[in-house]
Amino acid sequence: MERHADGVVDLFADPAMSSLSGADLSDPALARRMVDSRLAYDGPPELGHWAVLLGGDLVGLAHLRPSGELPGGLPEIGWYLAVRHGGKGLATEAARTLLRHGLDELVLHSIWALIHVDNASSLRLAARLGFLPVGEGRHYNGPHRVHVALPGQV
Repeated sequence: MERHADGVVDLFADPAMSSLSGADLSDPALARRMVDSRLAYDGPPELGHWAVLLGGDLVGLAHLRPSGELPGGLPEIGWYLAVRHGGKGLATEAARTLLRHGLDELVLHSIWALIHVDNASSLRLAARLGFLPVGEGRHYNGPHRVHVALPGQV
């Protein structure tokens, strides 16, 4: 992801993306700090952050990593896609790939998703992928719905 760092900063600096992130990442300095913190990831090597590319261009970011928001470092998935690329199935493909990686290849017992309550497209995607809604809470400085994916359910 390091070679795509500037593109990820631009992705998160978009006000449409920033509005659901819990921080005003339209400030490039804040977006750069967020990207730098992701680049500093030092968790299990089979987990981490992945650039979502289309024709070699960065259009999004996805992660499967130990959660900093949920107890015990539960595996947390997330997907972020540039607004202009929505509706093309790219977020679905990225999330489905990471789910298979986590549940099938790594044999994780669960994968958790924290989705902002106003992020209708991600909530629909989680439902299509078979995530089960299990509650709500305050995460990443805002209200989020908590979902879990279990082996055999997705």
